[in-house]
Amino acid sequence: MMFSRKKLFFGVTLVGIAIVVTVAVQRQRALQRGAALAALYCSACHLEPAPDILPQRSWIAALGYMGYFLGIEDTDYLDDEPALAQENVRARLKFLQADNVVPAAPVLNDDDWEALRHYYVETASATPLPQVDKPTLQWELDRFRVSRSNYQPPLPITTLVHIREDRSEVYIGDSGEQALTILDRDGRIKVAPRRFRSAISPVDIEFVGDTAYVASIGDLLAAEPSDAGPGHIDAVELVNQSTANATLSVVLDNLYRMADMEVVDLSGDGRLDFIVAGFGARAGSVSWFESQQDGNYEERVLVGLPGGVKVRTHDFNDDGLLDIMALVSDAREGLHLLVNQGGNQFVDELIFETHSGYGHTFFELQDFNDDGLMDVLAVNGDNVDSDPYNTLKNYHGLRIYLNRGGLRFEEAYFYPMYGAFIAKAADFDNDGDLDIAATSFYPDYSSERQEAFTYLENQGGLEFTASTNEAVMRGRWMTMDVGDIDGDDDVDVVLGGGYLRVGMFAYPERYEELAQTGAAVLVLKNTLN
Repeated sequence: MMFSRKKLFFGVTLVGIAIVVTVAVQRQRALQRGAALAALYCSACHLEPAPDILPQRSWIAALGYMGYFLGIEDTDYLDDEPALAQENVRARLKFLQADNVVPAAPVLNDDDWEALRHYYVETASATPLPQVDKPTLQWELDRFRVSRSNYQPPLPITTLVHIREDRSEVYIGDSGEQALTILDRDGRIKVAPRRFRSAISPVDIEFVGDTAYVASIGDLLAAEPSDAGPGHIDAVELVNQSTANATLSVVLDNLYRMADMEVVDLSGDGRLDFIVAGFGARAGSVSWFESQQDGNYEERVLVGLPGGVKVRTHDFNDDGLLDIMALVSDAREGLHLLVNQGGNQFVDELIFETHSGYGHTFFELQDFNDDGLMDVLAVNGDNVDSDPYNTLKNYHGLRIYLNRGGLRFEEAYFYPMYGAFIAKAADFDNDGDLDIAATSFYPDYSSERQEAFTYLENQGGLEFTASTNEAVMRGRWMTMDVGDIDGDDDVDVVLGGGYLRVGMFAYPERYEELAQTGAAVLVLKNTLN
């Protein structure tokens, strides 16, 4: 009898072990199947993302959006998710349909779709991964004296800040007001907001003689189809270097939603051309509009991808020809170096490519190690594509890529910053090396103290100390410029506030507070001189 009980005990135990092992094997096989499907389908549009780039609840929402690109319109599996997640995902379908990017039928069956979703949700972390090796943030900003401008429209949507050092002026563009305003050296209104017969939504401005070329995004929130062509470039003919009595004429129109431009004679024929970062929506491009003898422009598409956020020219290989660097921030995010071959020909060298959650927003060219080669300061922190929660991402921040010659760039510095948006380098403390001013448009709104602006002071060898203060925390900074606005031979900072709900749906009370009290323009005067 004792033997039978032992036999029964061991038999049951072995059966239990077998069941556990079987379940584990089945689970592993299911995950392997999901991983294989992710490699097949996700990589068709962008780099295959690792599950750890988002926490579980973010993946649930993000996959709802991604499913539309695979022809999966049924999102009933979102029914148990918060209402804001359901609304956010389902609202996107009509925009994708308007751009004809939703397949007429699903490209994978229900079982495969479930396996793919299960792989990401099951293997992701429950909460966002924390930032790593972030320097201690000092809440004292002795380098700058902060003051608020008297320019304050009802709901600021400041999409342009440009310091014009030679006149100690600051140009402010507001896409809600559709106006240009000029501030004086103290940030006070010098020329009242100027609207033109042709509506503007300024994101960039460049001055050539008595002309200010203004780039307008046209459709800030991407509400129109990609081919609607809302973007345009206008020539504002200044009178006595002022917009007060200026006239405006359209130079280029029917452009993709544009984020940036460069005005330059690229072909060396004595006529100004335009290089345009056409972010677009589901379609876009980085294009060169070459000026023709008859006054028209011929478009040459350089990068046929949506998401262009920034373009800059520089002779990277010292051959006497201007090359073009372009940052792309949609789907196949990456930094492109278009090497000028002469004869209107360019070769696209991909400097780096990242997964589509990076959210690149900005870059600039600077020589950080004083070796005569232009390095790259790149920023990533756009936080609206993955989900409506403003999910914290530990890979958001700013990076310095050192130019190693031979068109090779190497990441040499990373400062983690949630929702980083713009960063500009200058020698703010006049000690011979480059410091950095950085903003965030999507900081951690769950924190009592949001890192909305940070000053990184270079201690040498790309080691930086980080500082901010409470005054700069009380705003949502969409744009920024640096320069000497008061003629005292040091570098100041001007911040432009943009109070959109985008990215703040999970924090409605905080949004209302910022929208009601946030500054349109904040001036940070350098205390050096």
